[in-house]
Amino acid sequence: MNLSFTTKRLNVIEIDASSSMVEHHQLTIALPTILTPAVVANLPGYFQGIDSIAAAEKWLANMLNECRLLMLQSQHQEVVGLLFIYTENHDALIGYLLAEQYWGQGLAFELLQGFINLAGTQSQWHKLIAGVDESNTPSIKLLKKLAFEKQASKENGMLFYEFNLNQGIQ
Repeated sequence: MNLSFTTKRLNVIEIDASSSMVEHHQLTIALPTILTPAVVANLPGYFQGIDSIAAAEKWLANMLNECRLLMLQSQHQEVVGLLFIYTENHDALIGYLLAEQYWGQGLAFELLQGFINLAGTQSQWHKLIAGVDESNTPSIKLLKKLAFEKQASKENGMLFYEFNLNQGIQ
């Protein structure tokens, strides 16, 4: 099942082996400008130092082996961010990021709202689980606004929020 979808301001395209060379190239070229130090500051080490096309190609190949990867495009076809999905049993562990110049514009809300709607109708997942660094107040507020519930577990400064897909969006 392809997880591509569109929102008011975003075109969200799953990137995989069947994606066009144009999409792969577009994402590879954009990665060094998206994965800046400010964007990846609280992310795992393998997100750090993606500052060349060669590093971006290697990072993209590794990510495509580890998870489902969705590229976020603006209405002008510019790559503005990423959505990561790791499937575990009947749950989807998700992560998302936006290029720094797109912070604070409501795009993450739009992305997650669209993804929740898609996942609720077209997937076998029971829950969406988002991990967020405890210092990332904007993402924590966003997850709460979308009815994700904080879980008791915490690992290495990461908080976890769950969205039960059986409850629907509120």
